[in-house]
Amino acid sequence: MENEYKMFTGGFVQTNAYAFQARDGWVLFDAPEGVSGWMTELGLKAGLLVLTHLHFDHITDAARVSREHGCRILSMAAPDPELTLEKFFGGFGMLGGVESFLPDERIDPADGRIDLLGSSFQVYHVPGHSPDSLCFLHRESGLLFGGDVLFAGGIGRTDFPGGDHGLLISGIREKLFPMGDDVCVLSGHGPVTTIGEERRSNPFVAES
Repeated sequence: MENEYKMFTGGFVQTNAYAFQARDGWVLFDAPEGVSGWMTELGLKAGLLVLTHLHFDHITDAARVSREHGCRILSMAAPDPELTLEKFFGGFGMLGGVESFLPDERIDPADGRIDLLGSSFQVYHVPGHSPDSLCFLHRESGLLFGGDVLFAGGIGRTDFPGGDHGLLISGIREKLFPMGDDVCVLSGHGPVTTIGEERRSNPFVAES
């Protein structure tokens, strides 16, 4: 059924990935460790990998997904030690490294809209957690693939390189909250939530 999604959680910091059934195949949002094998076990073939941002926990399996599923990778930026946090964590150490890859296509959020395997998404640039943080709204199904911007009861960390607390707060309030209370937020960590729930009760961004 079109617009179905499946959720995977894996890797060192329990990062979420989502497989979304677009009109022409499965779009995979983010690539934590283990997601490629999970897709294969479910009998799903990733037709496209879209990265919400390039922190290491969201891209660990990116090269593997591309290789094993034969799909293109889309992201706003290209990986570098600052964006992946490799430099911040001193080469990852106990976390292990990330197999190198390059995006096949760079996303320009200024376009405002993107076609992913035949399904139309609105794309929003919401920096603050990472300079390249993108959120993807599928208006038809009311699903927001939000990366590490907004969580159930929380927001993304802003103490990493390129982080900016003020930018993140304003981006959530000005870009995400107007989407509507019923929009389902599929976050990079933790449980699924809604815009309405976070607008009312999230201690970081709740409206008074």
